[in-house]
Amino acid sequence: MLSSILIFAPNWVGDAVMATPLFRIIKKQYPHISLNVIAKKSICELLHGLDYINEFIPLPDNSVQQILCALKLRNRHHSAVIILPHSFRSAFLSFLSGARLRIGYDCNSRRSLLTHPVPFPKDEAGNRKIQYMTYEYLKLCEEIEILPDGQGLELVIAEKDENDWKRELGEQKIKGPIVGIAPGASFGPSKRWDVERFAQVAHKLSEKYKATTILITGPNEQDIRKQFLESNSAEVIDPFKKCHSFSRLKAVIKNLDLLVCNDSGPRHIAVAFGVPVICIMGPTKPEYTNSPWERGFVIRVPVECGPCQLPECPTDHRCMKLITTQMVLEHVDKILQSHV
Repeated sequence: MLSSILIFAPNWVGDAVMATPLFRIIKKQYPHISLNVIAKKSICELLHGLDYINEFIPLPDNSVQQILCALKLRNRHHSAVIILPHSFRSAFLSFLSGARLRIGYDCNSRRSLLTHPVPFPKDEAGNRKIQYMTYEYLKLCEEIEILPDGQGLELVIAEKDENDWKRELGEQKIKGPIVGIAPGASFGPSKRWDVERFAQVAHKLSEKYKATTILITGPNEQDIRKQFLESNSAEVIDPFKKCHSFSRLKAVIKNLDLLVCNDSGPRHIAVAFGVPVICIMGPTKPEYTNSPWERGFVIRVPVECGPCQLPECPTDHRCMKLITTQMVLEHVDKILQSHV
């Protein structure tokens, strides 16, 4: 009988958000268990507030400290550990945790570390099936008889964080829709649409809709932030000018009328809050991230060299360069036309 389950959460923001249905379903089907999540400190902050998670265990950045952290988990006597990342490291740390059941996908030479190595789902041709990441996580947990509940992604904001942000917005002279612009992508430059084109979109929306632009950048995207501000002629609210936190990011995104972004973490946060999204997609295989719960549009131009899934383009980045500012604006109009 399962008494406690530990989940190794994904390292990427978007993947972690796409894992939230799994956390919820496990707790619904096993309400008596203690459900704990181990993840990077930033991911713990992102997921904070989900009441079906009993405890968040921050995973240190240092490799030696990670091993010590995993060994300390032996004292908790978890019945099972579910490993969502595909890395050898996550399986090795799970092995050190002493959990009786260790469930993960059979990849990256880690079969011997798992008690339940699960093969990837196959398509009709016998190749690994490419599917939305939420479904891939749920498929992994068929080993413990997890059944989908049909509900979408989920995040929670502390009331104080949301009220603080609403108060800041209230101090601005906002006349039209509030549009978030997120020109970054941590995966690599191949996922990033040209920053100047994002700035052109912001300018046009200011002219046509009197839209207020909220610039959304991560802690390692200061160069992108600077380039956008230098290229943009419209007024911009820059909530991450001094510091970045996921509690603030969630509050900012939840209170948008629209988010225009690359295929990156903010996209999935917006989906969790039901905010419409214009996603500009280049090298990514859309099946991994296109959500059935997403409102809005994914803009992509098929090219002969893609989708390559590479962090840096080895050629001319045509998959993103062929997406024009006008193409994005036409899709934005379909969402914001009620604000004219």
